[in-house]
Amino acid sequence: MKTIPASLRIALASTLKLFEPPADVKVWQWAEQYRRLNKDVTAVPGRYSTSTGPYQREPQESFTDPAVQTTVLLWASRLGKTECLNNLEAFTIDVNPRGILVVYPTLESAKKWSKEFFVPMIKATPRLRGKIKEARTKEANNTILGKQFPGGKISAIGANSPSGFRQIQAPVVICDEIDAMENGAEGDPVALAFRRADNYRDSVQVLSSTPTVKGASRIESHFEKSDKRKWFCPCPKCGAHQVLAWSQVEWPEGNPELAAVKCAKCFELLTDAERRAMVSAGEWRSTSEFKGVRGYWLNGLNTLMPAKKGFSNRLHQMVAEYIDAKETGEAAMMAWTNTFLAESYEPPSEKIDTAAIKERAESYGGEDARPVLPRYVLQLTAAVDVQGDRLECEVVGWGLKDECWGVEFRRIPGDPTRDEVWAQLDDILATDYAHEIGGVMRISRTAIDIGYRTDRVFNYVKTRQPRVIAIKGSAVIGAAPLQIQPKQNKYGVRLYMVGTGTQKDAIYSRLQLKEHGPRYMHWPAGFGYDNAYFEQLTAEQRRTIFHNGFPRSEWFLPNGKRNEALDLRVYNLAAWDAHKYHTRPNLEKLSADMAEKNSAPKPAEPPKEYQLKAPEPQPEIQAHKPAPVIPRVRRGGGFVGGWK
Repeated sequence: MKTIPASLRIALASTLKLFEPPADVKVWQWAEQYRRLNKDVTAVPGRYSTSTGPYQREPQESFTDPAVQTTVLLWASRLGKTECLNNLEAFTIDVNPRGILVVYPTLESAKKWSKEFFVPMIKATPRLRGKIKEARTKEANNTILGKQFPGGKISAIGANSPSGFRQIQAPVVICDEIDAMENGAEGDPVALAFRRADNYRDSVQVLSSTPTVKGASRIESHFEKSDKRKWFCPCPKCGAHQVLAWSQVEWPEGNPELAAVKCAKCFELLTDAERRAMVSAGEWRSTSEFKGVRGYWLNGLNTLMPAKKGFSNRLHQMVAEYIDAKETGEAAMMAWTNTFLAESYEPPSEKIDTAAIKERAESYGGEDARPVLPRYVLQLTAAVDVQGDRLECEVVGWGLKDECWGVEFRRIPGDPTRDEVWAQLDDILATDYAHEIGGVMRISRTAIDIGYRTDRVFNYVKTRQPRVIAIKGSAVIGAAPLQIQPKQNKYGVRLYMVGTGTQKDAIYSRLQLKEHGPRYMHWPAGFGYDNAYFEQLTAEQRRTIFHNGFPRSEWFLPNGKRNEALDLRVYNLAAWDAHKYHTRPNLEKLSADMAEKNSAPKPAEPPKEYQLKAPEPQPEIQAHKPAPVIPRVRRGGGFVGGWK
């Protein structure tokens, strides 16, 4: 009998192997045997192991469980969620080859996944190297977003490209970071992705993300349809199983390094080492009925990774990061809530009590005198809104950690196409504002909205950049507070895009603060801050609407209400963000310098040139006259000058 050549035997064996039933092995078991992690993707390179996250095992078993239609991972960041998804992809390529569809929010994020996670995984895992050819080889039937392997193909697309879903059939569908996805012209991207697996009885569907805003979180909506599994950890003192919550973390004020976890049952304080032992001994338990969707929720308290340098343990690091987020601002607290607590962020209450805000007005400057800046004001910004028959302008003082003080609210009546109206604005922006500790201060940055009389605004801004900037509001959900266009437009002006919804979230949150300090908003009694101002500031409300079947939070203005004051405060936030971005002022040093000046002995009576005279009566339409010019160290820079 003729001998079959060795090459043919190998090819025949490889072909027959494709028809073998999948091995009876779990995804995580395969990964522990074959996967290797390099230092570019993990802090613990080497062989993949679930010992650094035992909670990773069961979700990976759920991927291939025949009773599970969809697996939902609502996890905090840095808990191994991405590696679980990578394991599923690698397992499918090696053990049960067939089509895989990976969906990310955008085309760019899909490319990033391919370059930074998928390709390194292939290179680091010997078991997979020969199954996907490198792009530079002639046999390589792959691109950044599409890679062929024996028995199937893995395709990555961006949810923002509906056409990407067409002509793809894949029994394995993975949608990652779904809370960053936007519904397109053809509907919900998750639904479009799952339709690609409709014809496969044994399809695998996985959804993964950190949450975003309560009522508008896509991953939270899918988790609510699941059996809601949570990681229950036994207390090392009393043995009671519990889901670790941030409310259990305690520390002496000013000493985050002494943080501990209080047991929910016996109330014993547990060290970070005991917390780690609890997590390692934990188990998944469902908290709702299973109806085909298995959901896993996990927060950052369950991490077993070591602390970064500078921290005594991981609990110390957690508390320090919480304190930093709380002091930094609304956006930082939202990010911490989403990415560490794995909870959707609930914005402030829907409606602010106007009367309560107005009652907070403080006395600084006197009813009949020019404004006098409070001692903690370090810089000034201004915002301008263009209306059909007037300009409106608000000047705001800023201190440490974004605490701010309203200085004055002005109206300049007149047609915005006429030069004299803008000349009056020039007078306001050139005003010297007397400071409580002496000297004067000028406006450092001014933001003007281009929504009305756009040509006129651009022409005004062009010759006054960068001290004056042009801004345009963006109502896109989740838009960044400030985005700077990389190039100047045809007017020679660089445009600044402002996420109005994000900034309004921040303002309404700050309005609810009760104590002076970080992000607190102050107003003076008078200087244009009348009843109409506060009614406009608090006019808008937030509501939840449903778009293509999914809830979405949006701001709206009730009929008959005006909101110019709120718009101006949004623009001032943008002006302040732009000033910090471009100038990077050392506010701590400014504050220390001013405190030193304020502590110096002062004469019983201020020098004559510091005494402010009440301005002569003038109609509201006339711009304020500048305060008496006082010698100062530096003009136009925003810091107090003229020390004596």
